[in-house]
Amino acid sequence: MKFYFLLIFFTQNNIFLTLTNFKGEVLIWKSLGRLKIKGLKKVTNSLIKNFIFSNLNEIKTQKDLKLHVKLKGYNKSKKLFIRFLLIFLQETVSSFTDISNEPTNGCKLKKKRRL
Repeated sequence: MKFYFLLIFFTQNNIFLTLTNFKGEVLIWKSLGRLKIKGLKKVTNSLIKNFIFSNLNEIKTQKDLKLHVKLKGYNKSKKLFIRFLLIFLQETVSSFTDISNEPTNGCKLKKKRRL
């Protein structure tokens, strides 16, 4: 059985996919911006569907394959993307993790007072 990591990075205007093997070597790197047609938005329902089906079709055809999906970042269509991804790769996905950094509004040093 082969284990692969599918890293999905969401930005405000784009989505990046990176498929790596267990050692961390990049096998596939794609962005949603490559499919964009001039004058249209990048993040639309039909474009997301086409992006997943066209780029991850070769992964689905392999047998004895398990994917660990890691999500990072925020986007208004993140839920939609995950839903389409789970529909397409339902048998191969073994785990989902979200490694997005939540702002903690951490401690800040006090400003030095000048006299």
